Amino acid sequence: MFNQIYLSALANFVESTLDFHPDFEDDAFAFDFEGERIYCERKRNCFDLYVGNERFQLPRC
Repeated sequence: MFNQIYLSALANFVESTLDFHPDFEDDAFAFDFEGERIYCERKRNCFDLYVGNERFQLPRC
């Protein structure tokens, strides 16, 4: 499991980037973050992030 600092940095990246950057306009995409490949599904109210076998759900602004 990822540590709290990693999750905090990932949450900050998601909040400031995924809804605003043209590289992340699709409803499903993958990106690299701190050496990890992350698959993202954009939902109406949240982002579902898959890192390895773990799923994290982060709210959208």
